Amino acid sequence: MKPYLILFLLSSVLGLGFTSCNESKEIQAGESITSHPIEVTIKEKGKGKFALELYLPRDFGFQIEAPHRIFLSGSDGLKVTSADLKLNGPTHPKKIEYFEYVKPLTFQVEGKGKLQMEGKLFYCNFVKNICIPAKISKSFSI
Repeated sequence: MKPYLILFLLSSVLGLGFTSCNESKEIQAGESITSHPIEVTIKEKGKGKFALELYLPRDFGFQIEAPHRIFLSGSDGLKVTSADLKLNGPTHPKKIEYFEYVKPLTFQVEGKGKLQMEGKLFYCNFVKNICIPAKISKSFSI
């Protein structure tokens, strides 16, 4: 009975090692990387109207079906009155699970002050075949 128990334990340990391997590596949500290639800019489109633009380098893409979260808040006299912060854009021609690029996200503010952007965006590196959640915290003066 003892040899069967040892054989079972050995096969379980080795089996778990092989079954957990996967062709694409995905980092779990709790393991987000603080350094990321996402560039964030804002552009004024009119009085109190702005566009938040998100950029990724070539061979990267934002996941379409990921739970992206972006929050905007104002301080020092700035108030965010409305915001459309849902990622949208054309699908990538080679990888349909990703956006080729993300269209600018629009928002409106009242007053002047600081705009704080907090977010969690899911992107993938096509060359390394790895998907990573990025935590973003950025401040802008408006």
